[in-house]
Amino acid sequence: MFIALLIFICIFVALIWFTAKMDSSIESAFSPSGKLTPVEGGVIHWQKQGNGPALILIHGLLGNSNNFNELAKTLAPRYTVYLIDRPGSGFSSRYKGTPANFEQQSKMILEWMEKEGIEKASIAGHSMGGGIALRMAIDAPEKIKSVSLLCPLTTPLKGGAGPLSVLYIPNEWVRSSVAKTIASPLRARLGRKQVAQIFHPEPVPASFSTAGGGLLALHSRSFYEGSRDTVSAQGSLHRQQARYGEIQCPVGVLYGEKDTILKPDEHIAAVTKAIDSAVHEVIANTGHMIPVTQVQACADFIESIDDKSKAD
Repeated sequence: MFIALLIFICIFVALIWFTAKMDSSIESAFSPSGKLTPVEGGVIHWQKQGNGPALILIHGLLGNSNNFNELAKTLAPRYTVYLIDRPGSGFSSRYKGTPANFEQQSKMILEWMEKEGIEKASIAGHSMGGGIALRMAIDAPEKIKSVSLLCPLTTPLKGGAGPLSVLYIPNEWVRSSVAKTIASPLRARLGRKQVAQIFHPEPVPASFSTAGGGLLALHSRSFYEGSRDTVSAQGSLHRQQARYGEIQCPVGVLYGEKDTILKPDEHIAAVTKAIDSAVHEVIANTGHMIPVTQVQACADFIESIDDKSKAD
């Protein structure tokens, strides 16, 4: 019994050591490249490029603003593109006790807009970022010109989200323990396979891990906050879906035909059935990560939805 306990303690300590070492290695490879703006409940890290009307890009679960690097470059000739790290993601912080629900994330991003003097903006959100973009359009219709949704999470999940399903850990103690011990070793071992599943059927770009910020998802804090996001998302979507009909600005949904993380039909219908004017398009033979793999198609779609705001 004593020997078994000793072995368990040694393994536990080794896992904590491995996680800390891995976190340190990731932190040495990345640093905040933008500005840090304090808001109630945390700090928003953001960067911008280009000239023109404001366009805010909101990334998805386990993502960060670097996921949009190529898309931002493509849109910069027409817009002032703001790339933000959602609260708790990338280099944005979420203070202890700050909720992870969509209402709170919307509130924090809207406060950031106010502090940085962004009176009105178009928004493009990917995956979970799409759900939060919809929440912002509900919360502050006077500030949102248009909403472009890229493979968005718009309705409560009826099943898992592929390899991201492991993030659903409702118990805080279990979530914290897993993040500090086994999450990083397992993801280091299975990471390539999981990323390939998320991008399927398209290949993962060679630049995604570094220039695209992919490695940041392996940090233990990313797992912990991603789990909080995942658990909070279900309730958030239950509360906001009934209000989609209130949204008056132009809304469009763009999906990858073979998305294996979210079901295109379900998440498109949740928007188009509630908003009569909403439009949708599907890109053949593409997956969940179209903001990375289908940059020009996403840029064209965002511009087309935003142009509707000028016609109204």
